[in-house]
Amino acid sequence: MPVEVRGALELRKAIKKFSPDLAKETRKELASLLAPIVKTARGFIPGPVPLSGWGVSSATAVWTKKNRLWNSSAAKAGIGYKTSPSKPNKQGFRAIARIVNASAAGTIYETAGRKNKDGREHNAVVTRFGYGPGRPPGFYSMRDNDKNKSSSSNPEAGKQFIDAINATGFIVDANNQTGAGRRSRKMKGRAIFRAWHNDGGKTNAAVLKAIENSKIKFYNAMGVK
Repeated sequence: MPVEVRGALELRKAIKKFSPDLAKETRKELASLLAPIVKTARGFIPGPVPLSGWGVSSATAVWTKKNRLWNSSAAKAGIGYKTSPSKPNKQGFRAIARIVNASAAGTIYETAGRKNKDGREHNAVVTRFGYGPGRPPGFYSMRDNDKNKSSSSNPEAGKQFIDAINATGFIVDANNQTGAGRRSRKMKGRAIFRAWHNDGGKTNAAVLKAIENSKIKFYNAMGVK
């Protein structure tokens, strides 16, 4: 969940170089502002596995950030905040303060159905003219293996998966913020974005104010008018 301020990155670098104590103070303040959102978002993560078969016993699985199997504790622990600048995205924007989800399963829970409420389109079985090893040319039934489509043998798998997740929490649009900051059509989800939506823009405004206050303190310390 990024907060963008024009020139903020340069300000952070200058403060870190010339006023390290103020840099630590600013990071601490930003952390205190983001922590309540993280706590709220973690509270929206369900305990039981939303869909039978998605998760397995923690005793038989090694839980890593890339593990897509459901584990409530891992999904909650994956939600956190960062107060260091992010790497530039494709548009060149960098986040100064952000809330992240490092859990693969948690990310799936957050966003599943955001693009398509019924899940990915199913790879249908079609009849095509072709041939293969030991097979003469002719018409054969084969699966339309599009990587953007579901290859499950159950054509309703995607919808059933999303319906099961929706039973524990619906996707919420977090684009209800006011004031400065970027807006994105992707600001929709069941945990982080739901918490951000419920916050109503208060944290967004507080983060911007904290960065602006650090700028004033820095200029005063440097004797800049």
